[in-house]
Amino acid sequence: MLGLVLEGGAMRAGFVAGALMALMDKNLVDFDFAVAVSASVPTLAYFASGQREEMEEVWRNELTNSKLVCYQNIPAATIALSEKRPFLNIDYLVYDVFKKRFPLNQDALFACKMKCRFSAASVPQGKQVFFSPMEHDIYDVFKACLAVPGCYPTTVTMNDCEYVDGGTINPLPLQGLPNKDVSKFLAILTKPTDCENEPPNFLERALFWRYFKKHEWMLERLWEAAQLYNTQVSLLERMAQEEPPVP
Repeated sequence: MLGLVLEGGAMRAGFVAGALMALMDKNLVDFDFAVAVSASVPTLAYFASGQREEMEEVWRNELTNSKLVCYQNIPAATIALSEKRPFLNIDYLVYDVFKKRFPLNQDALFACKMKCRFSAASVPQGKQVFFSPMEHDIYDVFKACLAVPGCYPTTVTMNDCEYVDGGTINPLPLQGLPNKDVSKFLAILTKPTDCENEPPNFLERALFWRYFKKHEWMLERLWEAAQLYNTQVSLLERMAQEEPPVP
């Protein structure tokens, strides 16, 4: 069986969207399992539901909107944690862009033979969790998977459990694929393999100090996630050398 792994990475995930649209154009969509993290979670959902036009419209015309990335809210994000003044307005993206203007064809998503898994991180346990499309309201799942620590000021609650962006724990969730069932998989990364992942730098830690003070465990997990990512990319390179992709 064939698997698909999608890295996130905020705007870098536009590369993932472009790669998926190219696969759709060539009708290369026969994957059995797929897992995505962070910004690639909604992209995977559109891919599974066959909504190429909506995917392109969102990535081309919506993600540069000042309603999404609110630079004027940086001082507020540093001083206080408020959903009303986030640096990254996930609520606008999920409930206005995805739900109202470019709604997901959930019937097509649920009927897709490809089994999708969307990665998030539990709070405060710091464990990676995977949601299926029908497990919760799909838009609430999007919000949980997109809640970048600090950039979005709070965790996301579903069924009395709190979550943040799954990239906090693992930016490249290879473990989301069932090892016993998947014989080959395609991993779409959002940066060159020789570009190492790094934990939050001093400026990022200073900018969102109040958030990380509230969730002290998170900085350590972000450091561990960076090391894990680099290890997994090295693993992918070794696997590709041992069994080169078919042209």
